[in-house]
Amino acid sequence: MEGKLTTIRSEIEKNLSRSGHNLASFSKICGLNRGSLSAILHGNPPKPMSLGQIDAIIKAFGFPDGWLYPLYVDECFNEEKVSRRRVEPFLIRCAELGKQQCIDETLNRLLEYPKSLDIVYSVADKLFNKGKTQESILFYKIVVENESDSYSERLAISHYRIFKYLQTLDMEEKLSAVISFSPFRRRLPENMQLDGLLMLTQLCFTLRRWGEMESYADELRALANAVYRQELRRSEDKRTETLCTERPLVVYYGHGYLLKATALTKQGEYEAAKKYTAGYADLSWFEMLDEAGHQAVDKFRLFAIGNNFTLELLEGNVNVVPDYVAFLADHPGEILPGLIIIMESANLHKFSVDNVLTRFSREMLRFEQFEDPINIDRLYRLYYQIAIYQIRNKQYTTGVEYTIQSLELSIKTNNGIDFIKCVTLFETNRDYATQNQQEKYRNLIREVRKDEKITIDDGRHFSIV
Repeated sequence: MEGKLTTIRSEIEKNLSRSGHNLASFSKICGLNRGSLSAILHGNPPKPMSLGQIDAIIKAFGFPDGWLYPLYVDECFNEEKVSRRRVEPFLIRCAELGKQQCIDETLNRLLEYPKSLDIVYSVADKLFNKGKTQESILFYKIVVENESDSYSERLAISHYRIFKYLQTLDMEEKLSAVISFSPFRRRLPENMQLDGLLMLTQLCFTLRRWGEMESYADELRALANAVYRQELRRSEDKRTETLCTERPLVVYYGHGYLLKATALTKQGEYEAAKKYTAGYADLSWFEMLDEAGHQAVDKFRLFAIGNNFTLELLEGNVNVVPDYVAFLADHPGEILPGLIIIMESANLHKFSVDNVLTRFSREMLRFEQFEDPINIDRLYRLYYQIAIYQIRNKQYTTGVEYTIQSLELSIKTNNGIDFIKCVTLFETNRDYATQNQQEKYRNLIREVRKDEKITIDDGRHFSIV
């Protein structure tokens, strides 16, 4: 004979019996009205339970939060209908408690109903607005996977939320994120468009896709200009609300110029880059600046000074090195990107920077603490340039060591092009490698072979054979 089906009510009744409570005594403990408790357990049909009621019952029994949640899923569905006022808070609470199995079961049933994405999107937004960003992403992904209207704003915003909180070192995942989000950028509200374009441009920098970076920077600059003019008009009309942006508007405006100049610099168009650098060097004229806005203006001024040094160095003006070193010493946050430029220039124009490497040797030891994607990429570029520099100056052991460190970072970021460059550099100078360095190199290659492939930036695959 089959056992009796366990339901949320049978489980409550069982534990009531075990505890020795009747409805009257238990209602006092859990804080629920005796009549409501009776209607929930003995009504015909039983009265559905709210999430607050089941949480009160769980707490009264002394069980962990969410104890009866797997059995509560049925309360969210009544014959052919979905109870939004029960399913929505239930999904939110399950996400907060990490009850993934309950979420999966509820969503599987919910998605069979029409207009279910209204609920899923609402859950995602409420979690996001509560600061539960990671928990919200699952629900935004459900919207992306199931939304049939490719022009809906909620689809664009869901793509935006997923893209915005991408946390990865993996180049393939970054490229995939750009491809997925980019078509939806213009369907966002203007405040989200600004953020989306800024992130797209910055991510293209990491991917070294300079043409796309330049194009997105142009869009960002044009939109920031348009929004700025619009906000000036709004400021004169007290009846209209100003646009709420995540960062001060001047940040988007300045980055439109800064990132355009950076893209041009990377493509060797130094004179054109200087013109756009001038575009963010002094933004003190910008109206509607709060304290954060004034701080941003100061940062852009600093970036312009550093980037003017960059352009001079890349054009071969070695005379600016002492001034640039002094600037970096006064601004420690600029040392890593500054050293990359100095090393690139030294390799390009064949001048010595041994004294610079000695000057910042202590600061360079701290670079290995970086874990964020932007600085990991910077660290790779610095080590690779130092490797080339040391090998060119016949400091082979040191050069090979930096090559191996660069190789490690290229594997960490799954960047196939960087990986190939490091392998090529090592193999060209293998004869100079110590036994210990050759063993390190072999171990790294074995590590890559375990996965049998490493991804190249454009989505193709480079097979290790």
